[in-house]
Amino acid sequence: MMENPTYPGAVAIFHGARARCLSVPMRTHAEPGTPLGLDLEALEATLAANRVKLILLTPDFQNPTGTSMPLASRRKVLELAGRHQVPVVEDYIYARLHAREERIPSLKQLDRSNLVIHIDSFAKVAFPGLRVGWIVAPAAAIERLRVVKQTTDLHTDQLAQATLAEFLRRGLFSKHLAKMRKVYTSRLAALDEALRKNMPEGTRWTPPEGGMCLWLELPPGFDASELLIHVKERGVLFAPGRYFYVQAPLPNTLRLGFASLDEKQIARGVATLAELLKIEMRKRQRGVRRAERSRVALV
Repeated sequence: MMENPTYPGAVAIFHGARARCLSVPMRTHAEPGTPLGLDLEALEATLAANRVKLILLTPDFQNPTGTSMPLASRRKVLELAGRHQVPVVEDYIYARLHAREERIPSLKQLDRSNLVIHIDSFAKVAFPGLRVGWIVAPAAAIERLRVVKQTTDLHTDQLAQATLAEFLRRGLFSKHLAKMRKVYTSRLAALDEALRKNMPEGTRWTPPEGGMCLWLELPPGFDASELLIHVKERGVLFAPGRYFYVQAPLPNTLRLGFASLDEKQIARGVATLAELLKIEMRKRQRGVRRAERSRVALV
């Protein structure tokens, strides 16, 4: 069982293993009485109606939505997983990129049933090219994963591991992480400010509290893939939301990444995106008025 939308690479892996992928919707906008993140009622119903073998979640700054799971939701997920005895894979790779000082405990920290398989990596917070990560899991799961690892690439590059070990030993990682958190927090603030300043009415988003991406919902009826054709000509790129869905994709959604852009680039990119979106909206409005005049003439 996976979040919907979710990271497409994970979907591809499970499809490649011929696994049946179920999905639970993500709530990306705050509403009274309904927390952001995983739809817990849908999760409970999915677990009750299916023999779920594994749950894959990104509780912190989920890719692509940027949402984080509240503490109460995390406890509920673990309660449901314990009731149905389903292991939970916790993808923790974005959690250290938090904009606020206070942090919600990970699923692994809250786990009392030894069901959580906690995966983490240096790829998002230190050296993307080294591709070094780790897993904290029950001993039986670690043994099975060790066999899989040996049959795929034998072991992670030893030079990369030694480099990171020295980086940690010298205390450089904590300094680097503090710097990157400040950089990403500033870029996220710039993105939110630019969206508030430029985006037309009917566009929706919820600013994340960290991570590397933001989920944007265009007005109903728009297709982000079609809009991408126009913005690419002006040097702006985004990821259409349709590529992140396990099922029932919403064409008017898109993901904005801000990690690799400075504040000025972010401001220019959002202004361009908003300008072209407004042009398309005006075209639609003119089309509606023409259609209305045609109906009047026919009468």
